[in-house]
Amino acid sequence: MKKKAIIFGAGKIARGFIGQLLYLSDFEITFVDVFEPIVNVLNEKKQYHVHVLGDESLDSDVTGIQAFTYDSKKEIYDEFYKADLAFVSVGGNHLPAAAQSVADIINTYGAQKVVKNIIVCENWKDAAETFKKPLMEALNEENCKIFEEYVGISEAVLMRTATQPDEELAKKYPQDVWVQNFWYLPIDKSRLKGEIPEIKSVELMDHFGNFLTQKMYTNNTSNAVIAYTGYLLGYDILADAANSPEIQKLLDSAYKEINQTLEAELGVDPAQQEAFAKKARAKYCDKVIVDKVIRHAKDPIRKLGPQDRLVAPCRMALKHGIYPKTLIDTIAKALYFDEPTDESAMKLKEMRQTHGIEYVLQNVCEMDKDEPLYAEVLKSVEELKEQGMVKGHE
Repeated sequence: MKKKAIIFGAGKIARGFIGQLLYLSDFEITFVDVFEPIVNVLNEKKQYHVHVLGDESLDSDVTGIQAFTYDSKKEIYDEFYKADLAFVSVGGNHLPAAAQSVADIINTYGAQKVVKNIIVCENWKDAAETFKKPLMEALNEENCKIFEEYVGISEAVLMRTATQPDEELAKKYPQDVWVQNFWYLPIDKSRLKGEIPEIKSVELMDHFGNFLTQKMYTNNTSNAVIAYTGYLLGYDILADAANSPEIQKLLDSAYKEINQTLEAELGVDPAQQEAFAKKARAKYCDKVIVDKVIRHAKDPIRKLGPQDRLVAPCRMALKHGIYPKTLIDTIAKALYFDEPTDESAMKLKEMRQTHGIEYVLQNVCEMDKDEPLYAEVLKSVEELKEQGMVKGHE
């Protein structure tokens, strides 16, 4: 008898990473999504193809699937309790809304006293808690007690990229997904209830917190160096930016700063951290992955937050006597990300033009005027202006 999984979300990562791993591990899959067209096409085709870029021998035709919109409450409820495992992959911004929808379904039909695990698959700060808190608040008192006792809510780190195909392919094969040839899904073991079925490429990790920090401040931080520098230099494709001589030189210094900082802060093994950084660099420099710079740079207000990929590692570095010049410069560059199609970028631009850079540093980055990082970023902004890097973005 096949195992069953339910995935809240049917986007590129839900289908092209989680779905593929589950299919290869002999699961039947139920997708739940707000976007009716993808639900309809999945139900019509009854399968989709995962294209692994660079090695088509690893492609999969994912079969044994069905999909629902959140309107199908009873069907979703039944599939949730039939499932051996549940996943959430809806985009970090949408986690509270997804939690509210799940709570509504559970409140309608009642929580059951059976052990379940929900794994939140988002590269998002405190992803499990971001989903769990609104879920528990929305459940009625009885269902909340049952969920606390019987349902584990854990999280995973996503290290595979899915790309957008060209317009013709996307129109012809709307159900298909094009993904990077990367196979590893670490999950926080400590938050699980009981055992979960074996899944290809999944590792259950005991010391997940350190790994999550290591991943964010290696991958996400270096990604920001590429994206925000690439944007100001006029690059369209991330891999083109990453492979440019200017950014290759920056990556040399960025990874040195990152490695030294994480070794000092987390006590990670230097050889292991260097290998981790090399993998991150190879991922972003992989020309097989055709992805837009603006997609990686979007939502700058969140990414400039005090706990996110730039401000936090800069503070860590300075605390340990490391001067993170490249990362500080990247904060300055991010302040000028003004992509018109990105709502957050437009809000940041309006804030910067109306109130000034110092206001943004104090209210978005939550920097104190007296802390060293504050003055260093202001100095970097002046350097960018002198170099002409922000001309046309001011």
